[in-house]
Amino acid sequence: MDTHVAEQLKERVAFFNMAGDEDYYPYVRNALSRIGDESLDKFYRMISAQPHLRDMFSSQEAMNGARRAQVAHWQHLFTGRPTPEYAVRAQHIGKVHSKIGLEPRWYIGGYANVLADVIVHLVKSSPYGRLPGMERLASTLVALIRAAMLDMEIAVSTYFDAEQEMRNEMLSKFGDVLGRMAQGDLTVSLPQMQGQFGELATNFNSAVRQLHEAMAAVAYSVEHIHSGSDEIRVASDDFAVRTERQSASLEETAAAMSEVTGMIQQGASQTASMNATVTIMQKEIAEGGEVVASAVQAMDQIHQSSSEIAQIIDVIEGIAFQTNLLALNAGVEAARAGDAGQGFAVVASEVRALAQRSSDAAQGIKDLISKSGAQVEKGVSLVGRAGTVLQDIVTRINEMSGTMQELAAAAVTQAETLDHVNAAVGDMDRMTQQNAAMAEQSNAASRTLAVEADSLSDQIKKFRVALSTNRVRDAAKGKTGYRAAA
Repeated sequence: MDTHVAEQLKERVAFFNMAGDEDYYPYVRNALSRIGDESLDKFYRMISAQPHLRDMFSSQEAMNGARRAQVAHWQHLFTGRPTPEYAVRAQHIGKVHSKIGLEPRWYIGGYANVLADVIVHLVKSSPYGRLPGMERLASTLVALIRAAMLDMEIAVSTYFDAEQEMRNEMLSKFGDVLGRMAQGDLTVSLPQMQGQFGELATNFNSAVRQLHEAMAAVAYSVEHIHSGSDEIRVASDDFAVRTERQSASLEETAAAMSEVTGMIQQGASQTASMNATVTIMQKEIAEGGEVVASAVQAMDQIHQSSSEIAQIIDVIEGIAFQTNLLALNAGVEAARAGDAGQGFAVVASEVRALAQRSSDAAQGIKDLISKSGAQVEKGVSLVGRAGTVLQDIVTRINEMSGTMQELAAAAVTQAETLDHVNAAVGDMDRMTQQNAAMAEQSNAASRTLAVEADSLSDQIKKFRVALSTNRVRDAAKGKTGYRAAA
């Protein structure tokens, strides 16, 4: 149970000075049990006679249910001291009356009639009910109750009517302001109000003012968004064109790099082939150098042999000369001998002739050997020069072989480098194409943003705002509690 309800009930019971009244409740409860149904029947007949009251009940059964609930409520009310449970039921009855639109005057009027019947019954059923003047007393009390209830009903109804009038006025002002706001006017405000509506009006004006400043900030931001979206769109268009051109240039570069790479690879292959050929030539020339060296050695040996033959010829010439001298001496001696030496003279003559031929032959051989020696010396010189030239050629070929090897290695390295460059250019081409696609997407997004900004600007133009430029700028920067969308 709500402690607030209990506290309010305690306060009301004390203010109504109801202490001890529960001692008399049995008499009231007895009277209600005797005349309650009859009195309520009369009351609901009065309600049925009023169309606007009768229409508050959906059916006769609903009206009977309300009457039974009222009897039960009264029985509980006069059972003992008022309890919080009673207060909750009473509040529920009030809420039902508010829901169906039953005004307090009809409820209070019904209470006045029922109380009049109860008072008359209490007076008449008392031990003094038959005494003279008791009927007048009952009528007086009834008149008092009715007058008091009427006065209370008028005051209460006036209070509620005033409250309702104030609410209606407030609702009318709210309706006017909200109607203007519905037309987009955010410069509206409620006048200062008293009582319970004062704080509501203040809060409403504060909310409208903040909405006004926020909408002004939004309008300011939308203007900048629109300008920014145009700049983004122009930049996106330019970026897309530049990216497309770059993509085309990269495609051409990639094709050229691919062609250059192929040529470099072909050159590397040819250089490797040339290097192999030079290696073979180097080997063959080295072998030729060895042959020349052998020829030089052979020519030296021939030259030496020719010298030895010349020496032998010199010996033969000496022998021929000595033989010729001996033959000459033999001829002289044979001549001295006469006929006896004639045969010997013939022999001596033949020997001298043979010696002369030997000398002539030796001289011829010597001449030939001299010529041969000169030619051999010339051949040795030529072969030596040929060996020197071949050695120089071998040296140059060795140098050329080293250079060709370096060229081959450089060509391979260059080919590999160009492969990497070609791959990098290919990656750049793909990335550029992706950038082109992203640029197109960005361009489309910027165009969409521009369209949305135009649409938002059209929506903002429907609102009427009256902020200065500085206040709008401050609102957009968040100085008034709001931050414009960027």
